Amino acid sequence: MAPVRASVRSIWKMSIFGRMVITFLLVIVPLYFLSIEIYRWAVQTQKQDISNTMLSQVDFYMENLEKEVQRIKLLLYYGTEDVNLHQLAFVPESLDDYGKAQTILQLQLQLKSIASSSSYITNASAYIPSLNRVVSSSTFESSIPKEEMIMLDINSHHAKDAQTIYWHNRLFLSISNLSNFPADSVSNKKPAYILSVELDLRALEGAIKQFNNYNDGGALLIDLRNHFVLNSTSNVQENAIVADYVKAAVATARSGSGSIEINGKSYWAIYTKSDYLGIALSKFVPENEVLKAFRKYSNWFWIFTATAVLLILIYSFSTYRLIYKPLSLLVKSFRKMEKGDLNISISHKSDNEFKYLYDAFNKMVDKFGTLIEQEYKQKIFAQNAQLKQLQTQIVPHFLYNSYFILHRMVIDEDHENAARFSQQLGQYLKFITRSGADEVALGSEIEHARIYAEILSMRHASRMHIEFEETPESYKNIRVPRLIIQPIIENALEHSLENMAGGGILSVSFREEDQALNVVVEDNGNALNDQELEELQKSVDGKDQIDVVETTGIKNIHRRLQYKFGNDSGLQFSRSVLGGLKVVIRFEVRLTNHELKERYDV
Repeated sequence: MAPVRASVRSIWKMSIFGRMVITFLLVIVPLYFLSIEIYRWAVQTQKQDISNTMLSQVDFYMENLEKEVQRIKLLLYYGTEDVNLHQLAFVPESLDDYGKAQTILQLQLQLKSIASSSSYITNASAYIPSLNRVVSSSTFESSIPKEEMIMLDINSHHAKDAQTIYWHNRLFLSISNLSNFPADSVSNKKPAYILSVELDLRALEGAIKQFNNYNDGGALLIDLRNHFVLNSTSNVQENAIVADYVKAAVATARSGSGSIEINGKSYWAIYTKSDYLGIALSKFVPENEVLKAFRKYSNWFWIFTATAVLLILIYSFSTYRLIYKPLSLLVKSFRKMEKGDLNISISHKSDNEFKYLYDAFNKMVDKFGTLIEQEYKQKIFAQNAQLKQLQTQIVPHFLYNSYFILHRMVIDEDHENAARFSQQLGQYLKFITRSGADEVALGSEIEHARIYAEILSMRHASRMHIEFEETPESYKNIRVPRLIIQPIIENALEHSLENMAGGGILSVSFREEDQALNVVVEDNGNALNDQELEELQKSVDGKDQIDVVETTGIKNIHRRLQYKFGNDSGLQFSRSVLGGLKVVIRFEVRLTNHELKERYDV
């Protein structure tokens, strides 16, 4: 969940342009996917309708074929009641040759009537074993072909189904008369006669060819009992694949449809089965032929997709030009202004809301620049006056202590140390009085503090030890406010080490950080407790306005460092590892001069 929430937050943190584009997408994308679903639903519905239509066609043809075969079979049943057939089959000896010829002629007329009743019948025949003759609708009479008689004799007139017979590429329907024999002896007796019709395979093939009305499609009539297939095309491989599919399909369902692939091409196969005939009828068509009518819908769908993408691009480009680009220019101008660059002016060609905002921004920058300049000059003047006042406070105080030390040396007749002390005092006063500049190089400031520490070490040599590290070379030339280290050393002596009888330590060291330098002044005095340390830190962190006359030197040093180097610089007070006071004088020197000016202008 956390990554999801983070991604949502990151989206809403985007620019206005990004949010507007996403909002537009949230509107148009659901509509687009809805149209896709409608298109898919329409295609599926049309496919189902086409499939149902073709399945109805197959069922209709199969139903008509069943009725036709039933009618032919019924004609055969009626034919078994023919008087002429009974005379020839049961009492042929009662007829003379003339009577027999007349009877055969009448029977042949009846057979011709049956044969002419359907376009699917090519011949109707009566097999009469008592005469050893076959009376046919197409010939007068002939002897009975034994194999053909045996083949047709396997059917009984009691059968309820069509019992089609496929033999030597010929298709028959037949009926036998065994009613004059007991049921338990039927299998051992020859029939008195057999009536049969031979179905016209060419007529059936012609019918299923007309049934196929698609290019590259086909139709099959499959006899499931006799395992023969009539087809409308001459493609043997294609017909065999479809026939195998239909045989497997009708084993579980009477009718239906499915998709098959033949030589990398997809086909629809629609099939139905007749239990009465034992025949399955199938129609197969290429899917691309069936779906040809949907191509225009597909084209319109892609046109809609291209239109949607084009609208998104046009909207994004228009939003970018009309809103994001002018707004981005305004934001960039504000950022330049935040960095202190007031020499900016923006214009807009179109006379709209942004032109009003740009004009108002330009007026604001001009007015703000005037105010900044006035405030900045006043602040600089006040700071210079304040720093001058600080120096006048520091120098008399130090001279008083120094002359007191020199006085004691002269009284004690310590001429060597007095000479050395007076020389160091001269160097100290030279640094103090030689220039009115408010800033010096850090190396000079450290050297001045070192001289001051040596002066103190001569005074307190018996009671303390002073350690002073070398100034880092890379920081010697940076400009810092004058007299920022010496007062810290003086404060440590007066308030932490002054009352120690011996063993005092005063250490000045340097710690380099990333583009920052810490000057660490620490001692092992015990004059300050933790509460006093905390109050000392709070006093320099206070946000109250500095009073030039009453403010202490420590607080002024802290404020001067912040004026120069920014709010991350200044003094930090804590407990030293030596046990006494630790003062960190921090110089944040990674800012440019322009950034420094901006930092203490605010």
